[in-house]
Amino acid sequence: MVTIKDIAKRAGISITTVSRALNNYDDVNEATRERIFNIAKEIGYIPNRAAQSLVMKKSNRLGIILTELERNGGKDNIVYRLLSGMYSYAETVNYEVALYTSSSAHQREKSFVQFCNEHNIGGAVVAGIRTDDPYVKELLNSELPCVLIDLEKEGRNISSVSIDNKQAAKEATIYLIDHNHKHIGMINGRKAAAVSIERYKGYKEALDDKGIVLPENYVVYADFMEDMAYDMAKELLGRHPEITALFCASDLMALSAMKAIKDMNLSIPEDISIIGFDNIPLSEYSTPALTTVNQDFYLMGEAAAIQLLKMMQNEVAKKHIYLEHKILARDSVRMI
Repeated sequence: MVTIKDIAKRAGISITTVSRALNNYDDVNEATRERIFNIAKEIGYIPNRAAQSLVMKKSNRLGIILTELERNGGKDNIVYRLLSGMYSYAETVNYEVALYTSSSAHQREKSFVQFCNEHNIGGAVVAGIRTDDPYVKELLNSELPCVLIDLEKEGRNISSVSIDNKQAAKEATIYLIDHNHKHIGMINGRKAAAVSIERYKGYKEALDDKGIVLPENYVVYADFMEDMAYDMAKELLGRHPEITALFCASDLMALSAMKAIKDMNLSIPEDISIIGFDNIPLSEYSTPALTTVNQDFYLMGEAAAIQLLKMMQNEVAKKHIYLEHKILARDSVRMI
């Protein structure tokens, strides 16, 4: 394996000078730096990025920390798209992207700062975190740059990227109302998830604005889980046969609800109309194709990486970035 000692020997200069040149210190003259880089390339030297980070006292690694990964979560392709967006930008600026996972239980055992220090994370994008997770309070006062996905918080070194979840949910509900639906149930995600809170607000505001009273028990929570969404859809529609439409806070829950509806010998959209949220790839290929709210997770990952790097380099960064969303009308909603 080629090391900086080999470069120093070939160049006839000290190892310290080689190290400082490769780590872009400005006390090495340009002619020497260029010579060192040419020799490094010629003999096939591959820099150890982790070691470089320690020398420079900063990390060239962008971490994405995901919490509460679910067994069937891969079906929605969201994590992959976030990672792809982050990677596409990080590659252009010679940074790495590393994926880490956590959970509420792990967060109680080890602090956010400890976690990042142990993994040499110079800045982190955090996704899937709930409002009641232990990390949330710590993030507000952390010195480590952090970009939150789908969670707005005010902190010195915190930024966030999301769509306007409240407005998107409001538009989705209005879409159903504009198709003459008055009895609209909602299958929501986790009660403590910021997106669930915001999407409920949008759903409720749409009904209020149109003068539609929301009956008790029209909203159920399925924790973004497929099996639970199936059961909740059956329970909700069995308890309230007057419901003609469902707004689901994720496409995976909507697809499970569609299966439940069919298993109840009801038709979509003839008996029940349904609208989802996220525009995951599977939604387009369901029968009927699922009407949904589109949000671009690739762009979200890219925007988060851009924000994070600005913060890591002490540049001016926006506190909150809202990306565009759009209602994609397909075949699962009908006019009544």
